[in-house]
Amino acid sequence: MSSPSQFIIQGILSILQEKNMTTGALAKAIGKNKKEIKNVLSGKSPLTVDDLSLIGATLEISDQDLQQFMPIPEESAPQEKNHNPENQSTPTFKINRQDVEVWTPNPVGTHSEQALKLGFALGCNLFFVANTEHLQDSGIPEKVLKQFGDKIPIRLDSDFFHHYRPEYFEEGVEIRLSFDAVYNCFFPWHTLEQVTFFVQDDAPEPKPTSSGPTLRIVD
Repeated sequence: MSSPSQFIIQGILSILQEKNMTTGALAKAIGKNKKEIKNVLSGKSPLTVDDLSLIGATLEISDQDLQQFMPIPEESAPQEKNHNPENQSTPTFKINRQDVEVWTPNPVGTHSEQALKLGFALGCNLFFVANTEHLQDSGIPEKVLKQFGDKIPIRLDSDFFHHYRPEYFEEGVEIRLSFDAVYNCFFPWHTLEQVTFFVQDDAPEPKPTSSGPTLRIVD
């Protein structure tokens, strides 16, 4: 059975997803190393009370939210009077937080939409190129469009995903971008010609090597 901290971590991850906030942005906000936070949220390192307090304050997690993260037993069938273990149903648990959109790739769906959603979900730095021919009413300043000509490159830093506030529509995506000021910019799906991910996977920890003598039991 999962430990209470594992249920809390799942709840924290769900809130990060809701806020479009990456582990890097969370680490920066609480003054921690990104690798340390990734290890905690992946279960490789223990979730301490101090870390939970910092994360909770940053993500505005209330005591009520923490209670909702914890598993609650489903209604189980009445137990037999003889209390035979074979007649007792095994209780199941669920997390009382079901408001996170579940998304999976669709090979026949809109590729540009799915690529952006995947990049935001993974927390990768993103780079995309859009054709400016149909961006005249996009909200991007006209002088910026003229500066880049036929194609405009947009780089999205994963640490600021929660500031971009992407909203997905059937026709395209709206993202808050900063030029000389902050603008709500709309990109129709068909204008995106390239979407690139910048992955940053940590190298595995080196295995400890023994420098001293060792003992071996032999028959």
